[in-house]
Amino acid sequence: MRVVLVLALLAAGCAVPPDIRLRVEGTGTTDQLTYVFPGQEEKTLRNPDMPWERSGAKHGKVSLRLEGVHGTLTCKIIINGRQVRAETSSSGEAVNCTHVMAD
Repeated sequence: MRVVLVLALLAAGCAVPPDIRLRVEGTGTTDQLTYVFPGQEEKTLRNPDMPWERSGAKHGKVSLRLEGVHGTLTCKIIINGRQVRAETSSSGEAVNCTHVMAD
């Protein structure tokens, strides 16, 4: 059903919104996680549970930053099932994943 809808939207000249996933996984923790999706306000979480994931569906810049990393954590940006960015911190340094999608 979804394939038919996507094909119908493409045939009508409508852009299909992307499936954007921000993901953090690993064996560590982080003191602070900050993320933003296009058209939304930046959000900051203190000591979030791991693994962590959020999703959005709008073109533009997406960003995910981890500060105060303890252990090993990897941030990932996945768009339409394809990983477009991944960064890992294993020595306590901050880690940042950012990706810009054109309209």
